[in-house]
Amino acid sequence: MANTEYKRLTRARSSGGFAVAVASRTSLWLGADHLLFVNSSGYTETYKRFYFRDIQTFVLQKTQRANVVNIVLTILLVLFLSPALVAQGIGWKIFLFTLAGIFTIFLLANLLQGQTCRCFLRTAVQTEQLPPLNRIRRAQKVFALLRPLIAAAQGGELSPETISEMMRQQAQPAAASSTPGADNPEIPPVIDS
Repeated sequence: MANTEYKRLTRARSSGGFAVAVASRTSLWLGADHLLFVNSSGYTETYKRFYFRDIQTFVLQKTQRANVVNIVLTILLVLFLSPALVAQGIGWKIFLFTLAGIFTIFLLANLLQGQTCRCFLRTAVQTEQLPPLNRIRRAQKVFALLRPLIAAAQGGELSPETISEMMRQQAQPAAASSTPGADNPEIPPVIDS
């Protein structure tokens, strides 16, 4: 078997949210001519290769998960900070300020990571969700790295003008052939009365 060198694009991330203990962990790796998606759960690992020549598109969908987590952490921070400010005993003050500090650290970490998203990779035969790309900043960084590799594998990058011209050309024959008798003189055209 050939020895292939891989570069890690994302760290192994839980694909199950808060259920870290039972959830599977996923990561992305860059190969010479493909993207490797690794899914680890317990004692098993599954691998999926997406060759650059087969990748059609990446879809990035913003989610509100980061905002919801920020709201929950802010509520917990206020719930522990307000009693800490009015507590009489020094022990209670230390305990409540410590808990408020922990929630503050989690809130700041979530804010610094940025907006959340869901990312999908599409080929001709499947659409696969990529859980390691769950933050917009991380996904854009990976896309910037993959875009020239995919363009090179598929024969170069197309400009937006070229794409719109190709779509127009594909739409014209379909519109012309949709009218009966337009291409075949043996079929009489339909006349509305």
